[in-house]
Amino acid sequence: MSSKKPVVIYPEYFDYRLKRSQGRKAPLSETVKSPKLEELSGILLNLGCDFQTSNARHPGNWSKVGGSLKVNADFSKTQLIHKLGSSLKKLRQTN
Repeated sequence: MSSKKPVVIYPEYFDYRLKRSQGRKAPLSETVKSPKLEELSGILLNLGCDFQTSNARHPGNWSKVGGSLKVNADFSKTQLIHKLGSSLKKLRQTN
């Protein structure tokens, strides 16, 4: 991992059932129902990003076991969320 502080990504960021106030960060056009950590990990591998998985829970949804990803990427958190969201949407449409 690089010397930059990693960006933390939670699956809740991409769940269309959540409101922005409940933790969703991606626009509705880039969200899916119940995103999985494994799906996001696969997308990050395809993007060539360095990441680690963690059992940390989203602070606004701490009772749900979902995990998180600590990502070292060359783009900002906002850019990373958009890249992951659009790729996740494409992945779900093809399956």
